[in-house]
Amino acid sequence: MTTCADRILLVLPSLERGGGERVLLQLAGSFLAAGREVHVVALLGGGPLRPLVPDMVTLHELIDAGDAPKGLALAWKALPKLASLISTVKPHAVLSTMTGTNLLVVLACMRARIRTRVVLREASSLVNTKSALKRQAMRWLYRHAAGLVAVSSGVARDLRGLGLADDRIHVIRNPVDVERLRQLAAVGLPPLMQDKTPYVVSLGRLTEAKDFPTLLRAYATSALRDSHYLIIVGEGEQRANLENLMRDLGLADRVLLMGAMDNPYRVLADASLHILSSRWEGYPNVLLEALALGVPVVSTDCPHGPREILDGGRYGRLVPVGDVAALAHEMDAELKQLSPGSPAVLDAHLPQIIASHYLALLDGACVEGSS
Repeated sequence: MTTCADRILLVLPSLERGGGERVLLQLAGSFLAAGREVHVVALLGGGPLRPLVPDMVTLHELIDAGDAPKGLALAWKALPKLASLISTVKPHAVLSTMTGTNLLVVLACMRARIRTRVVLREASSLVNTKSALKRQAMRWLYRHAAGLVAVSSGVARDLRGLGLADDRIHVIRNPVDVERLRQLAAVGLPPLMQDKTPYVVSLGRLTEAKDFPTLLRAYATSALRDSHYLIIVGEGEQRANLENLMRDLGLADRVLLMGAMDNPYRVLADASLHILSSRWEGYPNVLLEALALGVPVVSTDCPHGPREILDGGRYGRLVPVGDVAALAHEMDAELKQLSPGSPAVLDAHLPQIIASHYLALLDGACVEGSS
């Protein structure tokens, strides 16, 4: 029997810059437009995405960022607060994203002891990204969810590999609002970049998963080194290591680490090429965003997402993970060819279509066309 989830609670780890957080905030707006009452919970308060919370959404920030412990300590501090909030709000459905937050939501709903439909969104490959303990916790706790959203077919396979029921796993890809992207791109370039054109770009956090060392080594051996600057937009724990590698490769005057940006889309839109060098992903929206802005792409064929997004290489070049020579070759080749992306790739990612799939799942209906 299908019921309508009139009151929906969306749970995010924080309002820091992140793809999963942006997706759920975009869904919040779509759910409001569909006439639902929407609450957004950020386990950690504050953050640069706070202005993106729609006006009619009720925002709950559980823990002040200035008083926040780390890791498991943060989770245990947030658990009773989240359970209490769920008991008070009494949502008809709860949607959360990111593995740690998903596990916490299941525990909080158990503690709250109320009937609500729980849907968990898994946004990342489980290949090399989850500890044995976390995988076991997923096996135990994800079984309590009414539905599991995998952002790509590859992530869905990973979830099945945990022994989770196939009929609860639904592939729902990420929304891409092309018009909003184009509006955000219609601003001037940052002052730091005024003398850094032409350039190629890569967007992503400076973490192990994004494998920027391979990108730097590929750029150092490519023809692009002489013709285009390399701009990397993102921040993370590997900054110091990357700066050292840039010096070792003699790239200090050719590569610019821009740091994190609230609006990176002007930088993306003016790039001659976008490169994704990741070792693993879930469903990298930045490839879709580049195609939406008319920017050619080269990507590693990592688990998971790039092969699905680029239709096996039809809409952009795919290279083996960690292969410096192949990445350098394909970057040079793509810049000479500049293959245009197809708008047809974006049709299945329209926000209203993606939101309808989520609402069907939150309401308890069959999600047609999403798996």
